[in-house]
Amino acid sequence: MTGLDRNRGVLTKDDRQYLLGRKNLNRDSERNARLRIRNRARNALYDFEYLATELASKDRTQLAVDDGIADDEIFTAAEDAIAFLFSLCQHAPNSESYSPDDRFRDILKNGVEKGLTEGQTVLDFNLDLQYGLPREAQARIQRKLQQGESLTFVELREALNNDYLNDTYLFRPLDAADGLPKDVEGKDLLSHDDY
Repeated sequence: MTGLDRNRGVLTKDDRQYLLGRKNLNRDSERNARLRIRNRARNALYDFEYLATELASKDRTQLAVDDGIADDEIFTAAEDAIAFLFSLCQHAPNSESYSPDDRFRDILKNGVEKGLTEGQTVLDFNLDLQYGLPREAQARIQRKLQQGESLTFVELREALNNDYLNDTYLFRPLDAADGLPKDVEGKDLLSHDDY
């Protein structure tokens, strides 16, 4: 049962009512409720270690299956768990070398590795994560192209697939005399291997 009146999980019935804005609390009670919810969420995340490693296989099967078929409600709830983890990563501080998307990708990859049975290993993990408003993404990629910044493989693929690249400025007419691009020094055509 996934409704508001189901038994307590991480949240109580009152917690769910409060988060939906259906329960008004005074300022002190609201502050305490928010703290209680944060602490329960933190402790629930810590408990997943035990669920992932210690919960018996037959119990996992009973969670995943309802009347002999996959329990759609439990897998929808699992999607919500991933949505929560994704939004959690978006609120973590980032740096140039480690973005919230990198953190989320690592969480997914490491989680999959932890969930594998003995003797299994991740042979390939490829997550091309793209989201946001399309116009903003296009503007960001075009700005990077105009400023000569490096693109990620995902950005490059998007630029190529959507004709963001206009590479005509890279090509110069050829000089009829030597067949080389006009106004280019011969030494500029040499690589470091030629020296």
